[in-house]
Amino acid sequence: MLQSYKILLSLVVIIFLFAKPVASQNLVDKHHFEFSIGEPLSSVWGFNGMFVDNMKEYTAFEQWAGKSRPYTLPSGVNGYEDEWIIPTFSLSYYYQPLKWLEVGGEVSTMSMCMTENYLSNEETYAYYLHTNLYIAAGVRFDYFHKKITDLYSGFTLGANVRFHTTESAPLLMTTARLTWQITALGVRFGKKVYGNVEIGYGYKGLISAGIGCRF
Repeated sequence: MLQSYKILLSLVVIIFLFAKPVASQNLVDKHHFEFSIGEPLSSVWGFNGMFVDNMKEYTAFEQWAGKSRPYTLPSGVNGYEDEWIIPTFSLSYYYQPLKWLEVGGEVSTMSMCMTENYLSNEETYAYYLHTNLYIAAGVRFDYFHKKITDLYSGFTLGANVRFHTTESAPLLMTTARLTWQITALGVRFGKKVYGNVEIGYGYKGLISAGIGCRF
């Protein structure tokens, strides 16, 4: 029995002596600050859509808009709708304690503007602005490092707060829900100052690109 304990203790000491330099080699202690712009179409109409995934919210908006103004044109009057989608802008901070691991958070925003117009004279009779604020915590896993190129994957999870406004009401309605972003592939080019491109799915859309710095 004593001999078994000696063997076990020897193995623990060997593992500790081997793991210590490996762990020290993986220590990085870096900070990443990034700004990026994401493709908004899949974010709007996909899982994180303005209303398509939540008919209850859409119904509540219609009821409020109908009471506050002529949400629909009078019978026999023709009109059309214009839409402008503002891309997803993101500010991110990630702390990298290990060569393969980053933890941090992101603040993002994306908006869609809509106008309802008379067809006869193109006059606008209704205006809506739907703004999404995303606040999420995230983790990244770095798995490739080559000179100035890094590859990583990761995900974020947080809250999506929506502000619905009109030209007559500064704050129409606010709702909140769970939101997320999965980064299937992220690529960084550069050292202290770098550019990055991410391909994934979520509030940033299918693709986003930006610049960052690390120190």
